[in-house]
Amino acid sequence: MSAMLTTRVLPSEEWPRLVGTSLETVAPALPFDSTQIIVVEDDGEVVGCWALMTVPYAEGLWIAPKYRKQGPVGLRLWRKMVELVKGLPASAMMTSADTDMMRDLIARRGGVMLPATVHLVPVRK
Repeated sequence: MSAMLTTRVLPSEEWPRLVGTSLETVAPALPFDSTQIIVVEDDGEVVGCWALMTVPYAEGLWIAPKYRKQGPVGLRLWRKMVELVKGLPASAMMTSADTDMMRDLIARRGGVMLPATVHLVPVRK
């Protein structure tokens, strides 16, 4: 281990350098316009990385049982959510799934499953 560690934000054109890290398969799916990847390098070699994303997070989708799988309610919710996200400085949104039905819905909309669980971590200002 060298004493010359450097820490910086990796420009998106250098993201291919993340091969061999936990971000190797994740980075290509991340919205580059709202993601910063922090790296620690030892003499130019990436020895640590972490991604910080500013992306909308959609949570709590619910449709009354008699309206499920009927189309209009889910479609209206989807369209409005997309409209709201497009009004933000982001090109993607995050969401979670706790059922196969939700995972299927996300996949049909082009969603990519990230290899992780999602946690909310408070950071005091």
